[in-house]
Formats: sequence, C-alpha cells, structure tokens
Amino acid sequence: MRLRTSVAAAFGAAVLALTTPTSAYGAVGVFSYGFNTGDKLDQRAALFNPPGKECITLKLPKDADFAYAALNRTNATVTLFADDDCSSDVYFVVPPHKAAPERVLLRSVMFSR
Repeated sequence: MRLRTSVAAAFGAAVLALTTPTSAYGAVGVFSYGFNTGDKLDQRAALFNPPGKECITLKLPKDADFAYAALNRTNATVTLFADDDCSSDVYFVVPPHKAAPERVLLRSVMFSR
C-alpha cells in the first residue's frame, strides 16, 4: 500500500513539474520607455513579461520618432536598437534591473530570454 502511495505521489509531482509555467519563454517583469507626443508632453509605455529572443518594435505614436529613458525591470538583458526591426548594429545593452542613459534613443528591443 505504501509503495502505491509513493508511486502516485511521485507521478503527481512529475506532472505538476511539467505543467507549471516557467520563465523560459521570455523575460519576467516590466520594461518601460518614454516618448514625446506632438504636444511635447512626456509619456511612458511598458512591456509586461515580454517574449524573449524575438524583435519587438516599440509602439510609438506617429509623431514620435524615437523612444528614450529605457528602464529594464525584468530578469533578462535587453538589447536596444535604433531601427524598427532589430537589424541595425547593437545600439545599447541594458542588464536586468538597470536603466539606459536617458539620451539613448531606440525603436526596437530584443530580450535575452
């Protein structure tokens, strides 16, 4: 009887371990950035738990050329690019829980995980 209970418990633990979501599919946390609108007001936007290893073009209003003041509050390193499709040279790299200098301008990002 104890063997059957032990096997059932081990099986249940294995199923739980395989079905529990992990952060392997992207960064966990918030990445935020600033931009100016046409009326010159500073605005902020954010990405929550962004996907990893894929290019993310930042959502900016039509009258905003670039984002700035990137703040990486995720568990992943983020690479900043000055173009829309992450095809330019690496512009700046921001480690987890750090900020890019405010003057660094960006249009797309890619997270390390």
